[in-house]
Amino acid sequence: MRKKFLKNGVIAMMAVCGLAFVSCSEDNDEGMKSYKLTVSYSLPSDVEASNVEELKLILGSTAKNDTLSLDANPKEIELPQGQYKVTVSGKVADEAKAYLSGSTSVDLYANTPVTVNLQKVMQSSLIFKTIHNSGSKQYYMHESYFEIVNNSDEVQYLDNLILTAPTGNQQTANAWQANGYEDLYACGQGSVVAFPGNGHDYPLQPGESVLIANDATNHKLAYGEDASQAADYASCPDLSNADWEIYLDYNANDVDYAAPNLKTIFYNNQYMFAFGLGVSGRSYVLAKLPEGMTPEAYAALESSVMYEPGTSSTSMSYLVIPSKYVLDAVDIYDPETESHYPTFLPQDDATGVKGNPMYSAKCIRRKVTKIENGRPYYQDTNNSAADFLRDQPLTPGETPTSVDE
Repeated sequence: MRKKFLKNGVIAMMAVCGLAFVSCSEDNDEGMKSYKLTVSYSLPSDVEASNVEELKLILGSTAKNDTLSLDANPKEIELPQGQYKVTVSGKVADEAKAYLSGSTSVDLYANTPVTVNLQKVMQSSLIFKTIHNSGSKQYYMHESYFEIVNNSDEVQYLDNLILTAPTGNQQTANAWQANGYEDLYACGQGSVVAFPGNGHDYPLQPGESVLIANDATNHKLAYGEDASQAADYASCPDLSNADWEIYLDYNANDVDYAAPNLKTIFYNNQYMFAFGLGVSGRSYVLAKLPEGMTPEAYAALESSVMYEPGTSSTSMSYLVIPSKYVLDAVDIYDPETESHYPTFLPQDDATGVKGNPMYSAKCIRRKVTKIENGRPYYQDTNNSAADFLRDQPLTPGETPTSVDE
C-alpha cells in the first residue's frame, strides 16, 4: 500500500547529521578541491524525532553511491567537488507501513549546507498474494489458504506478523464504525493468529512467498475410505506442502498436520473449527506491532480487548487492532450483492473486491505488473477492486509467469 502525505510547511524537528565519508570519486586528482557538506533533514509535522528509526543517508555521484547510517550527532562530510544527489530514508517506528523519504541535489563547489525535507510514505512490503476463502466443496470448510509475498527489494521477516479476519457484515456499519471507532478493527471471530519468532528467525527473501493453510493436508483425499466421494473432493486444493498451518489448539476437533503452526494469540469462540470462515465474503488483515511489542503481550493488554460498543453485551470480547498497525487489508464481499459497506478505512483498502461464488474452487490473486529475472512484482495501489483478479484457479505455492493486462 502506498499513500503520500505532503510535508507541513513548518519544520517540526531538525537534526544536523554528518559522517566521515570516503571520497565519492576514485580519481581524486591532486588539483581537485574538497568541500564540507552539512546534511540536515526535516520531519513531517506529525512525526516526532523519537519515533524515527533506521535512518539512512545515500550520497550519489556519477562515480558511485554510498549508503551511511544517520544519527542525531552533528558531523560534517568532506567530499570532492562535484554534483551530488542527497537522499535520506527512514521508518516511523509505531506505524506498520509508514516510511520516510526525501531527496535533493547539490552542487558542491564550496562549503555547503543542505536540508532534505522528508515525506511520510505508506508502503507495505509484506502483502497478500492469494486468498482462497470461497470453498471448493459444499459445506467443506477446511481447505482455505493464504499466500503472503515479500513485494519489496529487501529481506523481510515474518516473525510476529499477525493474520486475522475483522468483524463486520459488509452491508451496514458495524458496531465499532457506528460508534466512532472507525480506526479500530475488531478481530477474533474465531481466532487471531501470528507467526512465531524473536524478530529475525523467519526471513522472507525479496519476491518470495509463503503458503498458509487452514489444514495442511491434501484435501483431494479428504473423502477418506469412501472412494465413492472422490469426485466431490476433486476440486479441492492439495495443501500438503504448505509452509505454515493455522492449527487451533483450543479446539479438540482440529487436526495438527505436519506443517509448522502459527500461534493463536486470541480467540473468542472455542467452537469455531477453522480460521477466517466466510465463503460468501470476509475481510482479512496482516498487521505488525511496534518494535519490542510481541503479539502475546499486545493481546494481554486490557486496552487491546473490547466488548461490542453501543450495547450492554459482555458475552463476547474482541481483540482490536488499530489501523496504524495494518500492513495489508483485503475486503472481500459477497458477489451476489450489489451494495457493500467497507470494512476498512480508505487508507487500508480504498475499495473492496467481490469474492468468488460459494464453493466455486476459485481464489482471488493479486495482479502481476512486471516480471524481472523471473520474479513477479505485484500491484499494490491500496485498492483491492483494482489490485486483485477474481475467478482464479487454485494453484497454491505456484509463481505466476506472465504479466496481467
